[in-house]
Amino acid sequence: MVRHPKKKDDNKEPEPSENPAKDMPPEEPRVTETDESRIRHGLNKVFWLRVGLGISAGIISAIFGSPLEVSQRTFIGFGMMIVLFIVSYGIAKSFRVPLLPSDKRKLVTTGIGSYFLMFLFSWILINTVIHSDVSSILVH
Repeated sequence: MVRHPKKKDDNKEPEPSENPAKDMPPEEPRVTETDESRIRHGLNKVFWLRVGLGISAGIISAIFGSPLEVSQRTFIGFGMMIVLFIVSYGIAKSFRVPLLPSDKRKLVTTGIGSYFLMFLFSWILINTVIHSDVSSILVH
């Protein structure tokens, strides 16, 4: 019987490997109830840290940017926002939240939307309070 040169022989049994565990994909460690509550508690701390730092970034940006021109305020504001977000990531890593290796992005993404929105809200609010004399001009 002649077989096709590109077809594999289906009757062959696979060769046993020396280490069967080596061929298996690594399993992720199981998460217990206490680990889940520790993860949730740690991520809650990261979230509220980012909310507080977002408010702080907006206030600091408004105060430091108030004597500058409008175009320079934008660079000061968003620069301060980025710097404090990086600081928040460093602080979040120091919390040592027990995340799985597949969930490491959660440390970056937790609270990022709230951080940005609280930054914008406090920045606009403080700029409005500082520069209230501009808005009191009557328009005819």
